Amino acid sequence: LSISLSLYSHSRADDLTISDYQIMADHIAKRLLTALPNQPSSALSEPSSSNGACVDPKPSSDKIQNLEKWCDDLECLLLTTGGKQFRDDPTMTSSTMKEAAYKLHASILAEVATAPSPLDNGSWEDDAAADKATGYAADSFSAGGSANTAMDLYLLASILRATGLFMRWYSQVLQSPGASIKSPSDLSENPMTRLKFKSMVLLYAKILDMEMTPPTAASPDVPRFASICLFRATYGDDAMSTTARRLFVDSLDGCSYLMRALLKGGQPVPRLFSVVRNVHHLVSACPESIPRMERALKAPTIECNDGENTQQCGLSEVLITTLAWAFRSEPPFPGVTSADRRSDLVLEILRALYALDTNDPSKSSRPSNDTMAQIAIILCELLRFPNADERVYQIKLAVVALLLNAPKEYSEYLVTNGGIQPLVDIMAYQTSLVVVERTGSSADDAAAVVPILLLLLKLAQSNQAALKIVKDEVFPPNVQEAFEQRATDEIAKGKTEGNVQAKNMAPLDAPKGTLRWKLVRLMTWLDSNVKRSACELLWTLCDGDSTQFVLRTGFGNAIHFLGIRGCVNLPAGVDI
Repeated sequence: LSISLSLYSHSRADDLTISDYQIMADHIAKRLLTALPNQPSSALSEPSSSNGACVDPKPSSDKIQNLEKWCDDLECLLLTTGGKQFRDDPTMTSSTMKEAAYKLHASILAEVATAPSPLDNGSWEDDAAADKATGYAADSFSAGGSANTAMDLYLLASILRATGLFMRWYSQVLQSPGASIKSPSDLSENPMTRLKFKSMVLLYAKILDMEMTPPTAASPDVPRFASICLFRATYGDDAMSTTARRLFVDSLDGCSYLMRALLKGGQPVPRLFSVVRNVHHLVSACPESIPRMERALKAPTIECNDGENTQQCGLSEVLITTLAWAFRSEPPFPGVTSADRRSDLVLEILRALYALDTNDPSKSSRPSNDTMAQIAIILCELLRFPNADERVYQIKLAVVALLLNAPKEYSEYLVTNGGIQPLVDIMAYQTSLVVVERTGSSADDAAAVVPILLLLLKLAQSNQAALKIVKDEVFPPNVQEAFEQRATDEIAKGKTEGNVQAKNMAPLDAPKGTLRWKLVRLMTWLDSNVKRSACELLWTLCDGDSTQFVLRTGFGNAIHFLGIRGCVNLPAGVDI
C-alpha cells in the first residue's frame, strides 16, 4: 500500500488529475479486497456465558494480519506523508472501490449474524436486497442480551476498523475539493452507499452498545471501532452523510444507543472519546438531536454525582460529570504518554458543551444553577494547569471559547478561584503569536486573538476586581509613576482634538515586547475584528477616558476608534 499510495503523499491535492485519483482509489480498494477474508464466517457458535455477553475467543491471527497491515498503512497515509514512487497498475477497474465497500458490508454482517441470513451470503445484486439483509442482521443482533454468540471479536474489530478508515479516506481524499471527481468513468456513484444505510448506521450503534466481558487490555475494542464507523457514516455535508445522520437521529433507538454508550462506566478512554465525538458532531450538525438525546437520558435513573446520588440527568450534566472525572482521575492529568487520551476527551467535551449552548434553540440542555457553579469551578481548575504541555494549552483555548457564552456571574467565580490571571497569560501568548511570530494579517490571526480579547473585555466590563487584575498586567503599577509624569507634561502642551486633551502621536509608555505594546500594535491590524477587539479592551482599561486612551496608545493609533466613539470628527468619507 505504501507503494501504491505515494502519489498522494508526494503531491498537493490540487496537482492530481482525475485519472490519478482513480488509480489511487483502485489501488487502495484492491489491496482491501485482498486483505478481507474470502469466506466471511456467519453465525458462529453456541451462545457464550450465562450473562449473554460476548467473550474473546483465541484471535485468528492468520485471518486478520493482512487486514491490520492494510489499516496501518492507510492510517499512516492519512496522518503523515512519505512513500515510494507511485506506480500504475493496468489491471485496475473503476468498479473496485464499490466491490471493496460491498465486501466490507458483507463481512460485517457475516460476523454479527446470530442466525443465517435469508439472503445469499453477501452476494446481493442490488442495494434494496442488501438493505433488507442489513436490517435483518441489525434486528437479530443483541447488543447485551442472551442472543449473542461467541463471535470472533478480533476479526470483527479489524473489519470495523477498516470500514471506518475506508469511509474516512473516501471523505477526506476523494470528496475533497482538490479531487473533484465527476467523470462518468470514475466514482460518479458513491461506493459508500451500503456502509451508510440507515440499517447499517443503527447496526454500528448496536455494536457500540455491546457488552464486552471480560474487559481486558488485550481485548479488541469492538465498540470503539463501531463508534468510529458511526461517526464516519454520519459526518459530512454531502447528501449521503446528511441523510444517514438525519435517519439515525429520527430513528426510534439511535440516540438511545448513543446515550447508553455515553453512560457506561469503566470503558476505555479512547472509546469514550469517540462516543463524545459523536455527541458533539450530532449537536453541531443536527441540533434536533439534542431533545432526543435528552429524552433518552431521562428514561433510566442515572448516577450523576460520582455515584453518591441517583437522579435524572440532562446531557450537560452527564458531560460535565465525565469532564470532572477525566482530569481529576489518576495518573495526574494530562498524563506522560501519548497513549493517555484523557486530554483529547476533555477537549472534546468542552467543544460539545460549547456546541450545546450555541446550537440548542430551546436551551433545553441548559444546566441548573448548581451545575453552572460546578462548571465554573471545573473551568478554573483547568485554567490553573501549567501551560508547558501543548495538550493542556489547547484545552485552555477551548475554555476561553466556552466562557465567551458564560453568564456575567461567572466573572466572580473566576476572580475568586484564580481564573483571571491564567486568562491574561493566554492573551500574552496569543498576542505574541500574532504580532511577533507572524507578519501581515489573516483569518488565523483573528482566530488566535479575538476570542481571548473579547473574553477579557467582557470580564473587565462586568467585574471591578477582574478589571483591576487585567489592568495591572497590561499597565504595571511599578511604571505608573513615570507614566503619570509624562502624561502631565503632554497635557500641559495644550494640544487638543475634540474632547481629547492630548495629541501625542505615539504611546507615552509602551516598550517593545511588552503586552501593552502588542495590544497597541493590534489596534491598527488589517483584520477589522482584531483591531476593534484590541481597541475595545484598551478603551475599557483606560476607564473610557479618551485622553487616557490617547496617552496610553498614541493619537495616530487611536484616531479611528475615537471617531467611532464620537470623541473626534473624522474626515469626510472615512468609513467608521
